[in-house]
Amino acid sequence: MSKRLNNIEVEVNERKGLSHPAWEVVIPGKQTIGVIENMSTRFRVTTSKDKHTLYSKSLESAINDLLSYFALHEK
Repeated sequence: MSKRLNNIEVEVNERKGLSHPAWEVVIPGKQTIGVIENMSTRFRVTTSKDKHTLYSKSLESAINDLLSYFALHEK
């Protein structure tokens, strides 16, 4: 009953011109997975498809949370 593991190639691009640091997580040539924003003490992750919001303590964990959410719910 387990799923076959797949690697997902992603790019993390910094978004310019905003009042706070933000990054966009993208599957090259396909779609945007979500946006990560640095909100003072934590990182807010917003999914592109369903606009769900997740919170993390570091940028790395925010990226991992977004990829996990994408693999489970949006793929």
